[in-house]
Amino acid sequence: MSPSQILFVDDDPNVLKTAELLLKSAGYGFLGAANPAEAFSILAAERVDAILLDLNFSRAQMSGEEGLACLRDIRRHNPDAAVVVVTGHSGLTVAVQALRAGAHNFIMKPWNNERLLDAVEDALRHRPPPAAAAQAPADSGLIVGACEAIVRVRDLVARYAPLAASVLLEGEPGTGKSLVAQALHRQSGRGHLKVVEANDLRIDALEGLSDTTLVLEDIDRLDPALALLLSAWLQSAARHNNRVVATTTRPSGDIGLSRSLIYALSQLAIALPPLRDRGDDVAVLAAHFARVFALQQGLPTRSLQPDALAALRGIAWGDNLHALRRVVERAVVAAEGPAIAPADLDLPDDRVESADVGLSLERTEKFIIQEALKRHNFSISKAAVELGVTRQTLYRRMARHGL
Repeated sequence: MSPSQILFVDDDPNVLKTAELLLKSAGYGFLGAANPAEAFSILAAERVDAILLDLNFSRAQMSGEEGLACLRDIRRHNPDAAVVVVTGHSGLTVAVQALRAGAHNFIMKPWNNERLLDAVEDALRHRPPPAAAAQAPADSGLIVGACEAIVRVRDLVARYAPLAASVLLEGEPGTGKSLVAQALHRQSGRGHLKVVEANDLRIDALEGLSDTTLVLEDIDRLDPALALLLSAWLQSAARHNNRVVATTTRPSGDIGLSRSLIYALSQLAIALPPLRDRGDDVAVLAAHFARVFALQQGLPTRSLQPDALAALRGIAWGDNLHALRRVVERAVVAAEGPAIAPADLDLPDDRVESADVGLSLERTEKFIIQEALKRHNFSISKAAVELGVTRQTLYRRMARHGL
């Protein structure tokens, strides 16, 4: 039997090393992440049984809000996650807030080794049975991004998930509709998930369903002859705690089904934005896809060079997340050094307009500088070395971007 995997999220490498030695000596597996972005990449790629979570990740931050936001996102992704908050600067008041937000327990820094191990063991005892935790892939329902449109999608998922009302997910191919459907299910508390291509739907297969999220993919491909039968089933779905989530790449007015059925399937609706409208999320997603693929394939973790990120920002991404993920995963294999260069990218031909490229370059440079500063705990000298510029140049770039 493989050891329980413990993920520790902390920006201090010395803390991570100390925790690694302690947890491994106690027989646990150890995974370390320096920030929430790395943590979610690990959660997407690896089995994690319990999480130790620091509450502050940026310079001079002691409010704990960064960690509380990360905790909320972890709980959205997996409501059953066993999270132990580890904090020093934020104090007892914030630790209590973390408990109210769903943390299983908290430990104060500097910790007592025995107390920390007891907290980990207690968290593991209260996790769901392994069979229940393994029903879905690790990355299902993980909505990555920080643009305004995606923040709204996450908020709507959290608001809609506990309800029985049907939800229609609209968006271009590859925008993440199946992912959002998984997130709605994970946060709903329902025990079963059934995913069906609408053109393969058989009404008799729905008989006897209860406590189930039914995902009907590409509802515009439903056989019109089934419309009345599906409408009749929907009328009683809520009584058995069943909920329908339908997806489509078409506007609701162009789906081609009866108006009454469309109304029944779209009591609530979520529109997913195309990747070209998500701004800095291109860089966030590319870094995430690179980390996840490297972890899954046992390859060295590779970052993306600034000019590689700029090249990604210059693409319109007609196939959205699917296309970006494929390009990044191939680049992880193609790259020979620790960073992915533009030459490693097998880019599609759909370029954005030149004016948009200029704006993309500005946003990408700001994102790259912010991430380098975070990785080096806001050490200007170390960030400048990583970026290949002088301290003075970095100061000028930071001032230009209001950093």
